[in-house]
Amino acid sequence: MFIDALSVPAGTVIETEVCIIGSGAAGITLAREFINSDVRVVLLEGGNTEFEETSQKLYGGVNIGRRYFDPKDVGLRLRYFGGTTNHWGGWCALPDPVDFEAREGVPYSGWPFSLASMEPWYRRAQAVLQLGPYGYAPSDWGIGESDIPEPFRGPHFVCQVLQVSPPTRFGPDYGPELRQAERLAVYLNANALGFDRSENNGSVRGLAVGVLPDRRFSVRARIYVLATGGIENARLLLVSGKEGSKGIGNEHDLVGRFFMVHLEYPGGVIVNADPSMDFQFNTGEEGASRDRFGVPRKFVSYICLSDDTRRKLKLPNLRILFERPPGGSTDQRGDVVRDIQSVMRSIDGDQMFARKAQFEQLPLVRSISVHCSSEQMPNPDSRIGLGSETDAFGLPTVTINWQLTAQDKRGAAAGHRLFGAEIGRAGFGRFWSSLPYSDLSWPRRMFGNQHNIGTTRMHREPRSGVVDENCRVHGVANLYVAGSSVFPTEGTANPTLTIVALALRLADHIKGQLK
Repeated sequence: MFIDALSVPAGTVIETEVCIIGSGAAGITLAREFINSDVRVVLLEGGNTEFEETSQKLYGGVNIGRRYFDPKDVGLRLRYFGGTTNHWGGWCALPDPVDFEAREGVPYSGWPFSLASMEPWYRRAQAVLQLGPYGYAPSDWGIGESDIPEPFRGPHFVCQVLQVSPPTRFGPDYGPELRQAERLAVYLNANALGFDRSENNGSVRGLAVGVLPDRRFSVRARIYVLATGGIENARLLLVSGKEGSKGIGNEHDLVGRFFMVHLEYPGGVIVNADPSMDFQFNTGEEGASRDRFGVPRKFVSYICLSDDTRRKLKLPNLRILFERPPGGSTDQRGDVVRDIQSVMRSIDGDQMFARKAQFEQLPLVRSISVHCSSEQMPNPDSRIGLGSETDAFGLPTVTINWQLTAQDKRGAAAGHRLFGAEIGRAGFGRFWSSLPYSDLSWPRRMFGNQHNIGTTRMHREPRSGVVDENCRVHGVANLYVAGSSVFPTEGTANPTLTIVALALRLADHIKGQLK
């Protein structure tokens, strides 16, 4: 059942068993798990079923750190039913086992459980994301070892595969079944304004809800789940609680900290040693289709650091996508020479300008541009906070203080040096990297993407995390958090598959609690 909150009388108290705040991938996944149960569920969405500018403006705020998206930018997040899945690209990647481990040389790393323990929920997430058969190894998609050039078969770099969802639009795709659910009510235009804690602070006793322009009502539930995204999850916890408090779940000043995104940048150019060499395996062919078990599915293959190398060398992950021109490699001799002269440097630090004549004498240069995505290290100084400005409900808007560390740059540069060494060792060619190795600067076109991760991080100990291994806010008996804000580290995997898997896991836990 869908209800426009404009029809709810001011001062109404809605009683339910589970209240889910947010209708993105996490919120709708959770709600669907209760459709055939006896549990009464309320799902709150701040926007409507279509985009509206007045609702989007509630995402206001300012950047006070490194250059990043405007907080209300539609490219960053969307405030209407289905959330950011309304413009999601569909990429679904399985994290690496090492992403869940406490890694030497990576401060604050380690999840409370292993990747292997998550497999049952990853398999269930396949259906939710309309992906078809489970399988993330190259062999699952017909890519044999002989298809992969030697530099990318290990030991340092390996080929991996991500699957491409249609993409699933959670609002249009799952809205009809939520409308028909008897014990589930979706309230549109219902904006969460803050949680009210009990006198002893041991639980949440109510949630204030606002409807533009000035109507108020509340929801009283046995269990609350906050699923509004990496930025808004932190904001709602910070504005909640008694006036003058630090918020809910923030006894150790951790809410909003460890804000992470993936670092995206043009990584450089591989110049093939053999001009006649063609690059035939499937890496980087976005949306390549394969019949798997008779079902056509899309996938993208890519190169990344192996788990063993990341452990031994204490490196953040590095994902490398190959960007061939349509139709295969072409004569890019002039482009390569200009790149060398302007911005590129050899992997061993030599500028190699003396070789310009050698390049000009070649009848053909086959080159492959690469795009890189680097893992950001957990950093407590990178954070979401509250500003002095207020939104239409009088609540403080966010400040985004995105920060990187010297370790982020050094780790990425070390990955590039290793990549170039492997390209040369195998006789595949030479790698010209866009990363300056001698300082902490990044390529001009480096940016942080829209994967907002880590602001309510998961840890068994309250002094090290906002939520526990079951995503429950430490010290609050009936408040949970869903979404990528609970990730302690990010790896380089696109987060949506893990968001959905964790939401399924949380739904199972809540059902057990209600029993």
